[in-house]
Amino acid sequence: MNILLRIIVSLLFILTGLFAADLSAEILEYILVDAGWSTWFLSPYISRILTGSSMALGVLILMGAGNRKVIYASSVLLSFGMLVLSALQPLVLGLTRCYACLSEYEKISRYQGIYLWAVILILSILLYKKGLNPKGKQLPKWLAWLAFAFFFSVPFILNYPAGWAIYGEKAEENIQRDLGLARLDTVKVLPGMGEMPTNLNKGKRIVCLASLTCPFCNRLSYKLHIIRKHHPDFPVVMILTGDVEALPVFVKRGKMDNVPYFLMNNNLMHELCEGRVPRVFLVEDGIAVKEIQYWALSPSSI
Repeated sequence: MNILLRIIVSLLFILTGLFAADLSAEILEYILVDAGWSTWFLSPYISRILTGSSMALGVLILMGAGNRKVIYASSVLLSFGMLVLSALQPLVLGLTRCYACLSEYEKISRYQGIYLWAVILILSILLYKKGLNPKGKQLPKWLAWLAFAFFFSVPFILNYPAGWAIYGEKAEENIQRDLGLARLDTVKVLPGMGEMPTNLNKGKRIVCLASLTCPFCNRLSYKLHIIRKHHPDFPVVMILTGDVEALPVFVKRGKMDNVPYFLMNNNLMHELCEGRVPRVFLVEDGIAVKEIQYWALSPSSI
C-alpha cells in the first residue's frame, strides 16, 4: 500500500512541476508580483524554485532515496504552499486558470487546481505518517543529491528567466519606423474603454500589438495590468486583432480592466506587426523609436 501511495504522490508532483516549468513559470512570476509576494527581480527565480522543487521531490519519493523524513516533510510543506497559491489565483487575483498546477492544460480550471493540490497535500500527509520506515535495499544518499540537483534545475533549462538571454535575445532595439497610427480609422472601439484617442500619433507612449489567440500576448496583457496597477498613468495602448468572440476570454485572462485596448481589422494589423506578435513599441510623435521585448517591458521603458 505504501508503495502505491508513494508512486501516486511522486507522479503528481512530477507532472505538476513539469507542466508548470515548461509552460507557465513565466505567468507564475507575474502572479507572485501581482499578489505582492515578490519583486520583479526575484519572482523569476521563486517560480522556478517552486516548480523545480516539485519535480525533484517527486523523483526522490519515487526512488526512495535520501532521508525520507526530510523528503516527506518537505513534500507536505510544498503541497500546502502550492495549495495556498492555487487558492490565491482565483479567489484573490481573479485569474481564470490555475497556473500553479499542470500549467495551461485546458482541462484544469482554476478551482480544479485547488482540488488537485488539496489531494496532493492529503496524500503527502498520509505518506509522511505511514511511509517513513524504509524496507529493502536503499539507494545511496549521493544518488538522491544528484537527482535533486538535476530535476531542481529543469525549470531553469526548459524555461529560463528571460533576463538571462542565453541565445542572445535583445531586451530592446533602437529603430526609426513610422507606424502610421493616423490610419487607425478602422479601429473598433470596445464598450467601456471610452472613445478612440485622437492623439495616438502625438507625444510619447507605449503601443502594443497583440493577437487574441497568442498566449504570449496574454502574458503581456497581464504584465501591463500589474504595471498599470502601480503606475496608473503609464501611457500604453494595446491594439488587438482576432475574432471578437475570443475577446472576453482574452480580456478576463489578462486582467485588462485597467489597460486601454482596441480591436482592429486583420489586414491593417498584419501590416503593422509584420506577421509577428506580440510587438511593443516606444512611440514618439507617431514614430517608433524603440522596440521592446514584452518580457523586458517595465515602467522605466517610457
